[in-house]
Formats: sequence, structure tokens, C-alpha cells
Amino acid sequence: MTDVSPRTADPEMRIQIYFQSVLDSACFLYAPANAYKALTGKRVTREHWNGAISRVPDPTAFLGGLGATQLHYEAAERLIGTVLAEFADPGEAFAIDRLSPDAHIADLGAAVSKHSVVMFAYGGPTEFQHPEAHVVCAVAPSDGPAAALHIACSTAFWGRYLRFGEYFERHHAHLGRWSNDSILVDQPVTIAPNFRWQITLTDTAS
Repeated sequence: MTDVSPRTADPEMRIQIYFQSVLDSACFLYAPANAYKALTGKRVTREHWNGAISRVPDPTAFLGGLGATQLHYEAAERLIGTVLAEFADPGEAFAIDRLSPDAHIADLGAAVSKHSVVMFAYGGPTEFQHPEAHVVCAVAPSDGPAAALHIACSTAFWGRYLRFGEYFERHHAHLGRWSNDSILVDQPVTIAPNFRWQITLTDTAS
């Protein structure tokens, strides 16, 4: 069935971030979906999602548990571009730039702007979770004594609701984006050296 509902995201919806289910390891696919929504303010419809999944060379690797762990860097970057292209409206274009393998959380935050987000893989403690290996989209930095990188995470709904019995998302009004987890800049997390990209919206739909 074709999804004919409008792409404009409803800012009143309680859940703005796309999250994965229990048995898959598709965080690498959900991160571009959250990146697209953060950069354009548009929904990823079922039709666009199905188009992206149809372009994944081996969907079983993601839906069956291995996720992106077996991808080489070049293949991973190509797949990000392919997925974003399936989400995009005519005229929209994105640049994908690899960030320094020495970049820390504060550096990733510095790469986030009105037109850019950061997609990266990490392991370690966040505000609400402690994944061994996970791919997320960084949507907003914050400074001050509790400086942090705020992320759109595809597993935070399950992790937070099952652990705490509640779930909410933060709205970053200056960027028009939402997050559902965060990593303090001095948090002891390990960021995968090759899986860190700045995604920039370079052209918008006319």
C-alpha cells in the first residue's frame, strides 16, 4: 500500500524519532532516516523506507543481527548515500564527509549545524543506555557545565521505556530538531574511528 500522507512532520506528535524493533540490528539504516528528518523536517514515509530497503545489498545482514559491523568503510559510506537518495525529494542533495578518526564527542558536536548532522558508531554509556556497538545521528550540541552531544537514537525508546517506564524527547528549538539521548563530552565512550560522518543538506527541494 502506497503511503499518500503528507511528508510534513507534525510537530505535535509525541514521538518524532524513528526507532527499530527488538530483533533487528538496523541502527545503521535508522540513523540516515533520523538524519533526513532532522535536516529537512520531513517524514520518511513507508514508500521511501521501502525504496531504501530495496537498495540494501543484503537486507538480512541488518534484519538478522549483524548490522553494519561487517561493512567496510567505503561500502558503508556508499550505502548512506544510497539510502538518503531514496528518502530525498527531487532537488534535495546531501554531502557525506568523513570526520577525523581522532575526533572526540566535542569535535562531533562542533560538526553539527543548522545544515549538518553527524552519523557515528560508538560503544559505552550515554544518559540512558550503555550499548556495546550502536550507530546514531547527532542532532544538537549543548555547552556549559554539562556539555553534551544530543542524539537521535533508534533504540532509546525501548531502552528508556523498559528501564524507567517513561519516554520523552527533547526539542532543540534553535535547530528545529528532537533528541532522545545524550552523551556528555567527557563521557568514556569509544567512537569507531572509521564510522563517523558529517551529513550536510547541500540543496533543498524547489
